[in-house]
Amino acid sequence: MNFTEDTLSEKPAIEQLKRMGYEFIPGEKLDPQESENSERGSRREVVLSGRLRAKLAELNPEATESTIDKALRKVASVQGSGLLDENKLFHAALVSGISIDQETGRGRRGLTIRYIDFENPEKNDFLVANQFWVKGPKLTDRPDIVIFVNGIPLAVIECKSPVAKETGIVDAVEQLLRYQREIPALFRANQILIGVNLFGAKYGVVGADLDHFHEWREKPDEKLPNLADHASVKEMLALKLIKKGDLSATPAAQDVLIAALLNKKNLLDIVRDFIVFEADENKIVKKICRYQQFTAVQKIARRVLEEKDKKGIVWHWQGSGKSLTMLFAALKLRREEARLKNPYFLIVTDRRDLDKQISDNFRDCGFPNPIRAESSRDLYRMLSEGVGRTIMTTIQKFRTMPEKALSTSDNIIVLTDEAHRTQYGNLAFNLRKALPNAAFFAFTGTPLDKKNRNTYRLFSPEGERYLHKYGIAQAEKDKAVVPIKYMSRLADLQVVGASLDSLLAGLFPDKKKKEIADIKREYATPDVLAAAPRRIDRVALDIVEHYQQAIKPNGFKAMIVAETRQTADLYKKALDRLISPGRSEIVMTIERDDPQDWQDHYRLSDEAEDRVKERFLDPKSELGFLIVCDKLLTGFDAPILQAMYLDKRLREHTLLQAVARTNRTYPRKNFGLIVDYAGIGKELARAHEEFSAEDLEGLFRADDVERELKALADYRKESMGFFAGISLNGEPKTILQNCLEALKSETVRGEFDKAYRAFAKSVDFLMPELRLEPYLKDFKFLGAVREGAKNLYRDERLKTEDLSAKVEALIHAHIAAEGIERLLEPLTISAPDFASVMRDKGGAKAQAVHLEYAIRDTLSAKAPQDPAFYGALQKRLEDVIADQKRERKDEAELLLSLMKIKEDESQKDEAARKLGLDGGKEFAFFGLINGHAKKFPLKNKEDRAALAKDIIRIVENLAVAEWTEREDVQKEMRREIKRLLRTKGCDEEELPSLAREMIELAQQWVKR
Repeated sequence: MNFTEDTLSEKPAIEQLKRMGYEFIPGEKLDPQESENSERGSRREVVLSGRLRAKLAELNPEATESTIDKALRKVASVQGSGLLDENKLFHAALVSGISIDQETGRGRRGLTIRYIDFENPEKNDFLVANQFWVKGPKLTDRPDIVIFVNGIPLAVIECKSPVAKETGIVDAVEQLLRYQREIPALFRANQILIGVNLFGAKYGVVGADLDHFHEWREKPDEKLPNLADHASVKEMLALKLIKKGDLSATPAAQDVLIAALLNKKNLLDIVRDFIVFEADENKIVKKICRYQQFTAVQKIARRVLEEKDKKGIVWHWQGSGKSLTMLFAALKLRREEARLKNPYFLIVTDRRDLDKQISDNFRDCGFPNPIRAESSRDLYRMLSEGVGRTIMTTIQKFRTMPEKALSTSDNIIVLTDEAHRTQYGNLAFNLRKALPNAAFFAFTGTPLDKKNRNTYRLFSPEGERYLHKYGIAQAEKDKAVVPIKYMSRLADLQVVGASLDSLLAGLFPDKKKKEIADIKREYATPDVLAAAPRRIDRVALDIVEHYQQAIKPNGFKAMIVAETRQTADLYKKALDRLISPGRSEIVMTIERDDPQDWQDHYRLSDEAEDRVKERFLDPKSELGFLIVCDKLLTGFDAPILQAMYLDKRLREHTLLQAVARTNRTYPRKNFGLIVDYAGIGKELARAHEEFSAEDLEGLFRADDVERELKALADYRKESMGFFAGISLNGEPKTILQNCLEALKSETVRGEFDKAYRAFAKSVDFLMPELRLEPYLKDFKFLGAVREGAKNLYRDERLKTEDLSAKVEALIHAHIAAEGIERLLEPLTISAPDFASVMRDKGGAKAQAVHLEYAIRDTLSAKAPQDPAFYGALQKRLEDVIADQKRERKDEAELLLSLMKIKEDESQKDEAARKLGLDGGKEFAFFGLINGHAKKFPLKNKEDRAALAKDIIRIVENLAVAEWTEREDVQKEMRREIKRLLRTKGCDEEELPSLAREMIELAQQWVKR
């Protein structure tokens, strides 16, 4: 059996979609260059207009033919400032329809035209097509699978073979990213992008990078998983989000993702209610739900629409998209106008920035802005009016207990943020009294402690802890957040957990014992000690040293959390003495009676505070430290923040919320880091007692550094194990070549890379820990081998840019210090110093390996411009390698065969000259004709060479500016080429395909 992406991934996906009720049409039947009856007029058309026209008439019976024509033109001519802007406009049209003025006989009136029937999925036309050719501005691409709804391409699937499991998903996603650049027209309407290789599957949206493509469920540990009994699959089956018949008997990751995302109802549900466009750093970002968000919202909707007890608690770990889940819930339930009779929402939060975020998202999704209640009286008035709307408020506005219920309606939905906070204990009762029949759902980013019975009683049905839970360990496994690491520094200066006498001795080294005893008796309170200027100076120096060595080299930033505002002021002044004042800022509350110095330097308006946060978020800004004591410890999302220098004794939820500031994902960020100067070890232990063990699974521990040091030995052993049979004593050249040979298998390279990345993450965390030193020699050696393997095998998975900048610099410094750059650099067969570089690679065996991959790289790069010549060389190369494996020829013989291929490639121009052709365009067309020699009776090479020149002349005579974009010009070229080929006796049946190949080759050579 052929183990290819077609047999193992593409065909199973199509068969599954057919079982799910999709119609299937092979791509060639939709290709106007292959089929006379294609539904498209050209490869540039991506909407199946005939299908869409029929559905528009069916879904909009009042629309005239003229109105339908206008609706079709709207789809075909979406105009925006770029692909993402056009995608946003298209999404709005799909979800809300478009208004078109139509003559009614009694004047013109606006008619809303629907493109999709979201309420009745089966009334839409669902089509899957494979190998779908699309022509872009410069290139033509052929995505593996395209999903159409009513003729509109809403999803694209790229399939890879599971045999290349380590590279498959990455390659699939990168191909989807490339398609967006090369054939953007296909992605104006696109809502979901999917990369699969049977045992792996990820999805994303237009504009997302590789890191923002997600798996639909927890990744299992099994090598070849059968997901029939996986918890996430069972949950979706129970919620009727997928049907059992959608899955095979032994479903893999690909099957589950397709069943979940492309189930007809789910697909339309996601398009309508689970996609938003947000403003982020002055650009638009498209976001689609992740598994936990989709499932939580479906549970909320089912509880509101079908169950008696309309309440529940949703715990999603900080940083995993909790606020977005609230928005999706409101969006989905807001659409249920018929069943909920014009519902209205009360969104309760205590954060100004969350108010703004939700307002912006609602506006972007086509809803009126949420109305902000300015006062308790204003809030109570709006709730009493009973008019469907969305109201934003803070919980503090419920301090005044209403005299009676403000509304007894049962179509009010209350979504509250951070329900565990102390204020809810007093105020939530007032909220309940005001709205006795409302549905109440509480969202929290941290787990509820065991004693928090009031929150369970207020927000959960009897016996239920959480309506939906997405814990710390799950979020880290799914890479929704990065893990948080902990380290303690300057234990002798910690106010908690250190000997008070030794602490005082360290702070006052010039004092006598009696004087220290007096100080201890009078002043040794924790707050006084924490704020001792000498202590702050010493801690600040340590912070700057650690930041410069461990955080700044990776391009990340830090937060200093001080015990009090007075301590924050001392930290700012200490940092200003150590580094430029512009590299740190204080963000804290300033009162009217505070010192004038604070008033002058630290008072910030809301706008000024926003500017400080923008500077902190900007990787180009010098601002590296935010100094805080209470502000920004909740609600401030800063992915660039890696380190929190903690000099404040935080407890329970406050501790969990604060440390989670560091867990947001960011390029090259392997972990968030808590550096403890306050001695919070006891608070960590207490947290583990007060919360359920399963809820804190995955949270950092006070012994992270020690555990990481112990794990280093395992990381080194696993990474070095790939070279267990190789002697690491001797000449560096020989050692490196032998190690590179051990990584020849693509699968082995993938496994080695996985092991080395684990090693690298550990080194990144521990640097500059001195106890790391015994491991660095092997680590740097392995990094050099990895760099050489990347260059030799042209394997971009192994690029050092994917490691932390700190680790990358360490590896490159080692390579330079050892003088092995030239040994590791890639071989290029056309380089002027080819011979000398070849000699540097070692013996015949090593040279053969380097030459093989250098030839592969060259042939692959040049094949599009001369597929006949380079295709033939590629076949020769594969034959030579296959012969060597089969017959075990010695390395010298293999090297000679490879050198012959290299020489033949370099002599292409000479071969062309003998035929009277140039070595580029003319020789390429000659090769194409020569490859089809049996299709027409041209006996000698000279006649074929003359025909090549005639065909080029036709193309160049007809080519106009941007001719590769004009189907009419290409059609005329094909007609003239066919006419010429007929005069040469070409078989009539072969004319269409041969003419198409010639036009495709011409697009590589003839530019206008």
